Amino acid sequence: MNTLRKAQFEFDNRMPPPVNDEDPEEAEWIETNAVHLMVGYRIEWGYNKDNRGEVTQADYYRALQDHANQRQKDGEDKVDAFGQLLAIASNFGSGGQMYDLAVYLLGSKAIRKEIAVSLLKPHAARAIALQKDQDDLERMVGF
Repeated sequence: MNTLRKAQFEFDNRMPPPVNDEDPEEAEWIETNAVHLMVGYRIEWGYNKDNRGEVTQADYYRALQDHANQRQKDGEDKVDAFGQLLAIASNFGSGGQMYDLAVYLLGSKAIRKEIAVSLLKPHAARAIALQKDQDDLERMVGF
């Protein structure tokens, strides 16, 4: 009976899913391009000089490094992971061990994507609007 009461209590006290105020098109653009950024692509939008924008790998690497450096400054690297990572990488260490150290330095597996999303989010609405304009133009000219 105790298990049943516990289950009923959890059911009765469930909260509704959080409301997402984000435009579905923007969310899809951010999600898709965050993954592309994480695997090495440069994200570009706009076709004219005056409305062109991009997030490069250099921007992404800098944001990752800033995050890892801040974690070091905050004293969250208790095992000298930067040094280990450099030693293992230069001695052809195992990829798994390097990955584990990278996750440790960043704090979680998900932070890479969170950083990519944070770089792209400010540009999503403009990029989508520019893409719609380009799509309309291509439709008008018949491409």
